[in-house]
Amino acid sequence: MSHRSGQKGMTLVEVMIASAITAVIAGGLSVAIFMTVNVSGRGNDEASAMHDVQTASYWISHDTQMASTTDLVEAAEAVDSVVLEWTGCYGNSHTSTYSLSGTELQRDYDGATTTVAQYVSLVEFYISGNVLTFRIESNPPGRWNVSQDMTGNACLRPNT
Repeated sequence: MSHRSGQKGMTLVEVMIASAITAVIAGGLSVAIFMTVNVSGRGNDEASAMHDVQTASYWISHDTQMASTTDLVEAAEAVDSVVLEWTGCYGNSHTSTYSLSGTELQRDYDGATTTVAQYVSLVEFYISGNVLTFRIESNPPGRWNVSQDMTGNACLRPNT
């Protein structure tokens, strides 16, 4: 066999090594992209759950601090709805009701109903003295089974 000194091209070994290096790089990129998509999806689900409990907590706390009366019974077991009532600074009466409809936590304020949280799996209210305690759990649908749970307290306004 004779070798030509100006031969151009690659040997089979060189092609196999280049292919192996390319496969490792492509595999690494695929794993990185897959992980990025999955982590961001889980993050989105967790953010939805956190948004639910924070928004619901805000509105319940807001209305409780305005309220002077509620339909809750002292030392009774927790219930899944509450009615809060108060008189505004101009003497007009207000009512705010929170109840679970399917997975949506509904707020009915003076007859206008809005959804304050979409993926609620549990809501509980109970009262001790003038302190309303509420617990909210949100479990949004998605690939990931994520859940956020929040317990909060708010004081009713004293009757004046």
